[in-house]
Amino acid sequence: MNTPTLTVFKQNHLGEPVFSWQGALLADSSTCRLVSARFSGADAVRVDKVTFRRDDLMLEKYYSDRWYNLFEVHQGSSNQVKCWYVNLCYPAQFSAESITWQDLALDLVVYPSGEYRLLDEDEFDALPLAPEVRTRCLETLQEILNNPDLIKPGLVFQPGR
Repeated sequence: MNTPTLTVFKQNHLGEPVFSWQGALLADSSTCRLVSARFSGADAVRVDKVTFRRDDLMLEKYYSDRWYNLFEVHQGSSNQVKCWYVNLCYPAQFSAESITWQDLALDLVVYPSGEYRLLDEDEFDALPLAPEVRTRCLETLQEILNNPDLIKPGLVFQPGR
């Protein structure tokens, strides 16, 4: 059986294209899609304490009913997890061939040790967002931080998530 390939479209907060990439659809439900992709940015991108490298395995979980997505970042093709990257964003939109998501700048990086760091707060603060959108993002972030089951190995693959 062939694994379907999707295109993931990242947009900014205004819905303008930022970047796109291909990924294999591993699991699908009406509100969630799990995609396997390879990091295809620059050869090496430093983010906080981790370096994303070209061809690192990215297991990406998108939701059409949540204000975030999750990337489990692996060291190359290995099972070694470098970090989990949580993007605060509008709920994703799914079509038969694609996933489209609008980034809202605020990110959370979580390390295998359980340590985490909030990123891009200044960029988020500078976005001209409606007050209810800003509040929703901050509430979502607090929900994630208050749920210890989300900040540990298995973040992407826990049943029922």
